Amino acid sequence: MNRSSNNPQERNGLSILAWIVSLISLILIVWCRFIYAIEYPRSWDQVDFTLALNRFDLFAMQPHFPGYPYFILGGIWLNEWISNPAQALATWNSLLMLLAIYPMFKISRSFLSKTFSIVAVALMQSMVFINVLTVQPMSEASAVGILWWYLWSLQKAFTKHSAVWVVISSFFFSLLLGIRLSYLPFGIGLVLLLIHRKKNYTAKEYLSFLIQQVLLAAAFQLIWVGGLAASEGGVAAFLQLAFGFSEGHFEEWGGTAVSASTSFLDRLSHFFLNNIVWTGLGGQHLFVLLSLLMLAVYLITKRMKRRMWSKEVSWFGWAFASMVFSYFLWALFAQNIDKPRHILPLPGMFLLGFLWFGLNKQRDVSNRIVWLLIVVISVQSTYSYTTISKANNPAAVYQLIDYLEEKNEPLIVYTWEETRVMSYNRVPFEHEQVFTYSTFLADINYYDDHRVFLTEQVVEGFESQGVAIRDQIQQIQTFHSSPLFDPVYHDIVLYEFLK
Repeated sequence: MNRSSNNPQERNGLSILAWIVSLISLILIVWCRFIYAIEYPRSWDQVDFTLALNRFDLFAMQPHFPGYPYFILGGIWLNEWISNPAQALATWNSLLMLLAIYPMFKISRSFLSKTFSIVAVALMQSMVFINVLTVQPMSEASAVGILWWYLWSLQKAFTKHSAVWVVISSFFFSLLLGIRLSYLPFGIGLVLLLIHRKKNYTAKEYLSFLIQQVLLAAAFQLIWVGGLAASEGGVAAFLQLAFGFSEGHFEEWGGTAVSASTSFLDRLSHFFLNNIVWTGLGGQHLFVLLSLLMLAVYLITKRMKRRMWSKEVSWFGWAFASMVFSYFLWALFAQNIDKPRHILPLPGMFLLGFLWFGLNKQRDVSNRIVWLLIVVISVQSTYSYTTISKANNPAAVYQLIDYLEEKNEPLIVYTWEETRVMSYNRVPFEHEQVFTYSTFLADINYYDDHRVFLTEQVVEGFESQGVAIRDQIQQIQTFHSSPLFDPVYHDIVLYEFLK
C-alpha cells in the first residue's frame, strides 16, 4: 500500500523538503559555475575559441569553422568586464545555462506540479557533466542552454494555434545553430511542427503558410551565415572553408582516432556505455551513476504496473523522441566519439524522458520516489561541486609545459594537438606538430644541438606507420589530469629520442 496516500501531512512535508533541497542545489550550482570558470584553455579547440575574442578569423582557426558567432559574440561582450577571455566564454555558458532554468521548468510543468517541476530542473541542472562543460570555454553548454528554449517554444507551438510560435521556434533554432551547427538534427522538431500545422489549413492556405515559414526560417539562419561570409571575404571564401572543414571532419566516422581500427559494435558500446552512461549521466562517478540507475529502475517499475498507451504521447512528445533519436544517430556516426562532449544534449533529455515516463499521469508521488529524487539531487550537486572546484587544477599539457620550461638547455618537443596550447602560452622552448616519421627524421636534422622529446601520441602515430620507434626512445615523465576535463589528453607520456 502506498504510504503517501494515507499520510498527506508527511507527503506535503517531503514535498517541501524536496523543494528546499532543489532550491539549495540550484543556488550552489549557479554560484560554483561563476566562481570556478576555467582561466586557461586546456585543448586545441579551447584555444581556438579563446583567441577568437581578440581576432575573429576562420582562416587562422580563431575559432575553427563554422565560427559559432553567437557564442563568440557573448564572449566578446563579457570580455569587456572579464579580462580573461577563457573565463569570459565560460561565464557566457553559465549565463545561458542559468536562463535555461525557465524553459526547463515550463516543460516540466506540463506533466508535473510546481514543486516537482523545480525538482526536475534541479535534477537536470545538477548533472556533473553539464557543469564540467559549463565552466569550460567551449560552446556546447551555451548551445544546450538555447536548446531548452527551442524545445519550450516547440512545445508551445504544438499546443497553440498562433503562427507566432512557429516563428519563435524558427528564431530559437537559428540561435542554436549559430552557437553549435552540429545540433542541426534537432531541426526534425521544426519539420514535424510544420507537418502538424497542416490540419489547420486548406491545401492552398497550407502551401502559403509553409512557404512563408520556410523563408522566415532561412532568413533567421542567413543572419549569422551572411555575417560570417562577409567577415571572411565573401561567399566563395566562406564556401571554400566549409568544404575544407567538412572533408576533414566527416571523414571516417567524424575523424575519431579509433574509427579505423574498431568495429561498429565496439564503437556503439564505447559511445553508449562510456560517453552517454558513464560520462554523460554518471559524470564518471560510480555513486552518481548508481543513484540515477536506482531512480530510473524504480520509475520504470512503477510505470510498468500501469498500462501506457501511445495516445498518452502528444505531438510534442513524439517530436521530442524523434529529436533525441536523430541526435543520437548523428553523434554516433558524424561526431568524434573520443570527445564525450558531443553527447551533451542527450543526458538531460534522457532524464526528462524518464521523469515523464515515470511520473506522468500520477495523482500522487510516493514518498519513496521523493526520497530518491532528493538523494539523486544531493549526490549530483555534491559531486558537481567537488569536480568543478578542481577545474583550474593544471591540465596534463600544462604540467608538461612546466616540466620542459625547467630545463635549462636547448630542446624541442614533437607533439600532436598539445602544440596549440604551447603556442598560445608562448613557451620558451621549441615545439613542432608532426604526424609522419619521415617528416620527423628530416626535421630533427635542424636540431643537432637540442635534446629531442616526443609525446605518447606521436609515438603511437609512428608505430601505426610500422616504425619500431620504441627502440629509439626512453620514457622520461608522465603527466596526468582529469579525464572529465581532458578526455583525450589527460595522460601525456613524455619520451626522449636517443640520437
